[in-house]
Amino acid sequence: MGRVLRWGVLGFAVLVAVAVAVPFLVPISHFIPELERLASEKLGRRVSVDDLALYLIPTPRVVAHGISVGEGQVTIGELEIVPDLRSFVSGPRTVRVISAERVTIQEAALSIPRGMPKAKGGGTPIVVNRLLMADVKLNHSKVSLPLFDVDVALGPGLRVEHAWLETRDRNLRLEVRPAPGEAMAMILTAKDWTLPAGAPLMFETLVAEGALKGGELDIARIDALLYGGKVAGSAQVSWTKQWQLSGKATLAGVDLVAVQQALGKPGKLSGRLKADAEFSSRTKTAGLLREGLVLDGPFEVLGGAYQGVDLAKAGDLTGGPALGDATMFEELRGTLQLRGKQVKLNELCVRSDKVVAGGNVEIAADDRLSGKLDVSVAKTGGFVGVPVSLGGTTSEPSVSPSKGYVIGAAIGTVLLPIIGTTIGSTIGSRIEGTNSNCR
Repeated sequence: MGRVLRWGVLGFAVLVAVAVAVPFLVPISHFIPELERLASEKLGRRVSVDDLALYLIPTPRVVAHGISVGEGQVTIGELEIVPDLRSFVSGPRTVRVISAERVTIQEAALSIPRGMPKAKGGGTPIVVNRLLMADVKLNHSKVSLPLFDVDVALGPGLRVEHAWLETRDRNLRLEVRPAPGEAMAMILTAKDWTLPAGAPLMFETLVAEGALKGGELDIARIDALLYGGKVAGSAQVSWTKQWQLSGKATLAGVDLVAVQQALGKPGKLSGRLKADAEFSSRTKTAGLLREGLVLDGPFEVLGGAYQGVDLAKAGDLTGGPALGDATMFEELRGTLQLRGKQVKLNELCVRSDKVVAGGNVEIAADDRLSGKLDVSVAKTGGFVGVPVSLGGTTSEPSVSPSKGYVIGAAIGTVLLPIIGTTIGSTIGSRIEGTNSNCR
């Protein structure tokens, strides 16, 4: 019995040794040129393979190393193809799993699918059941993603039956599955996740649910926690003829200092933001959607301050800005109008126990400020109105009495020397046409 066992162990060891040695015993490297030719024809890009091997354990598979598509547009460290052996006996030829590791995708590679030629007549289609990609890196000029993994279950005709994309840090997961009407349902969940494109805002949590059909993506639900506040909304994106974006969003309690710092700007404006906005964009390419953005909606900031300007000193003709100047407020409200990088704040109203100010402000693409405000001493019913002009930038703002104020003050001084400047200031605001409804 012991002799039989020893021979059995020895026989198994020999089989294992043969299986391991097969790549060396069965020379398949001579298939590389033909494989490169066929792959290049299918993709419309030059394909090169450094090494090709056949393994029998744990199951028969072909493994390729050092794959490059195009001029390095896509590189794959290791590609493993596991066939379904039963399909070689009956039925269509089937691949159980195609697995790729250490995949790098350059921005230029995104045009490869559009360049693939249509299959020419003849030939038996190959069925692929599952596609795995690990350690995938996307190098894109406008999108920044950490390493991620992909797992796709495929059905007849390479139809996606279920798919997952998950970042290696486990902070983002995208799930895709079929939905009624030939659509694909999508759900994205994230935590401590920074937007990969556009404004680098970091979400504490994010859930987005939608459906993809043809060239349209309808995101019916967006719920998120952002810098201590809540965000809810919906969006629609289409790219059939041109790129179109539309949607709406509601923000409540978002910390504005944290938002400005995330955008690489000093936190000049503090407080908690509440806003309702509708937005849209229509451009030729996805990369221009931000430049074509149109956004409108009312906003309100509660319990904050604007650093760099003290509107309570706006009537001082001799004083200039001082270090530590700030306008404290209990309420700041208005309507936001965004056109690309041009910002307008209309019907602006700033209210505190010291000052009430209203008017209109514009912020240019280079962050330069312009506009006029009617500044009034609080609790006087707006009797004292000082029209001021805005200047400087959002980082270094400045205010100065307008010409109307100077003229009005002079008129008031001549008419009523005792309280002349008070009345003159109000006259000045009327001369400038900056009388505000902020009372």
